[in-house]
Amino acid sequence: MVDGRSLIDPLRNPDGSLDRTALREILPYGEDFLFVDRVSRLTPEEVEASFHIPDRAPYLDSHFVDLPLMPGALIGEGLAQAGSVIVRYNLPSPEDRHVLALQIESARFLAPAQPGQTLHYCVRLKAMDRRAARLEGEARIDERKVCQARLVVAIVGREDLRARLRES
Repeated sequence: MVDGRSLIDPLRNPDGSLDRTALREILPYGEDFLFVDRVSRLTPEEVEASFHIPDRAPYLDSHFVDLPLMPGALIGEGLAQAGSVIVRYNLPSPEDRHVLALQIESARFLAPAQPGQTLHYCVRLKAMDRRAARLEGEARIDERKVCQARLVVAIVGREDLRARLRES
């Protein structure tokens, strides 16, 4: 059994950051659904991360055809993915668990985000036990707040989840 810090810390760059390659080892997402490019700071209580919105992507080409905007749901997903890094950092044996969205307590989208811009996420771990974690975060572009949200994520065993899905 490897704890989250033992799993994640060796993936850090010399400056303490985590790049997209490291994040692909931490988060169970394919390239097309990874909305975090870099973690610049990670502590047991907080993560700062970023995502550069590409100039072209299917979700941008189809979301307001005449004015491409980053979908708010995907900005929220990026916040949740950044938060998932903090949860995994604090877990015993994170390789045996999934971190899944359980509840969006609140989300406010305050400004649009466009292709070519970089979203900066700051997510704080407010509470955590073996079954769930409560997160608060915000996304910014430069100094402009784009989104703020409070989320709850479930922590479930991978095999337990597979068994539940087979039963349903």
